[in-house]
Amino acid sequence: MNNKDKYKELVQSIKDDEEMVKEQNRFDATLEQTKETHALLQKSLDVTKEANDNNTAIQKGLNAATKSADNIITRICAAIVKAENTPIKANLDEKSIQQLKELHDKWLEQEKQMLADCFKQQEVLWQKQSHRLTDIVRNNEGVWLSQRLFYIVSIISLLSIITIIIEIFTYVCL
Repeated sequence: MNNKDKYKELVQSIKDDEEMVKEQNRFDATLEQTKETHALLQKSLDVTKEANDNNTAIQKGLNAATKSADNIITRICAAIVKAENTPIKANLDEKSIQQLKELHDKWLEQEKQMLADCFKQQEVLWQKQSHRLTDIVRNNEGVWLSQRLFYIVSIISLLSIITIIIEIFTYVCL
């Protein structure tokens, strides 16, 4: 072998070594990424296990709360049935009846007084309104329509309202 071939072989060997170093570096980088991914997956697995344990504990708590609520409802229903079936005995002696009558009479007097006060207030309001209407008529205030004119204006107003309703209805439908 001559020097030139040795040189080519040496250069080729160096190139192969460099290529091997590059491949080794790529392999090391891939290995590092794989290790990081594995660590992340392990963390995710740990978090998932912890969440699963928490969900199990929550499920047990919910089951206990459900049973407790069912027991409460059952006991309330039983208490209602028991209360419905309980006989009530009431005895009124003469003193209790007399007290009841006195309370009733007192209440009745209060109601009569309240009605009398209400009637007095209404009478005062009616008198004020009557004086006001008398003043309006005396001073010729307000609008006065004859009965015939009132009916004509009322009919025209009613027909106008009906026409507007029909127009709105046809507009909405069409």
